[in-house]
Amino acid sequence: MSAVSGSDIGSPGARAGADSKGWMSTWQTVVGTARYSTDDLSIDSLSSTGGSLQLRGEKKAKSIGRAVVMRQMDATYSGDVYGQFRFNSGSPHNDSVIGVLFSAPSQEPPTPKTAMFAICPKRWGSNYGMIGAGQKVAKVDMGAACEAFQNYLVLWKLENLPEPGKRKKIQLKMWVLNEAQASHFKASNFSENSLLEASRGSEKEQVSQFTSVTIPNSKRTLARGMVVSLFNFSTPQLYFDEIHLSATGF
Repeated sequence: MSAVSGSDIGSPGARAGADSKGWMSTWQTVVGTARYSTDDLSIDSLSSTGGSLQLRGEKKAKSIGRAVVMRQMDATYSGDVYGQFRFNSGSPHNDSVIGVLFSAPSQEPPTPKTAMFAICPKRWGSNYGMIGAGQKVAKVDMGAACEAFQNYLVLWKLENLPEPGKRKKIQLKMWVLNEAQASHFKASNFSENSLLEASRGSEKEQVSQFTSVTIPNSKRTLARGMVVSLFNFSTPQLYFDEIHLSATGF
C-alpha cells in the first residue's frame, strides 16, 4: 500500500494492497480498527510485497472484542482452489479467534459459524485451529500451537468445488507452518504429498497443524461477489499479510 504506517484501511493509499486483480472492491473495515503497517511478515525464501494489515478488536471494559476487514471477490471458482495467508500476533487468550472467512454479502459481519468457509489457525477455547463450513467443522487436536510474535504461513485448499447451483462432494484442508517449516516446504513448491506425509510438531520437517473435512452433496462454493474477511476476536497485536487465492496451486 502507498500509505504511511498507521493509516486507516480504506483511507487514500490504504485500500487495495499490492494487486487488485481478482477483486471487485477495496479493503473495508466493518468492525474494530484496521490499519496499514510498514512491518512486513517476511519469511525466508518466500517473496513478499512489504507491509501488513493490523487488525484490532473493539475495546471493551474487561476484554477485546472482534474486528473484521473485508474485500469482495471478482471471480468464481470451481474445482480445486488454493489459498494462503500469513499472520503474527501477541499472546492469544483462551477465547481468541484468528481466521480468514468466506461468506455471502450481508448486513451483519461474518463469524466462523456463519461463514460459507472458515480457515482459523486459532479457534475459541483452544490453542489449536479449525476449519469449517457452517455446522461441518474439523478441529486440530494435536501438533504445535502458534507462539506469540512469530510469523506463520497458513495454507488451505478447497477441493472439488461445484459450479454455482450444483452439488458435489467437497473437501477442505488446512496446514499451519512456522517460518522454518515454510522455508523447508518451499523447496518442494509446497507439494501437497510432502505436506500430507509430514508429522505434526514444531520441527522444520513437520507441520505445526493440519486438519481436513469432507462434505458430501454440498452446494458450497466460491462465487463472484462473495466476501473475503480477515477476522479477529480477542487477539492482541494481530497482523495479516500476503492473502492469496489461486486455481493453480500454492
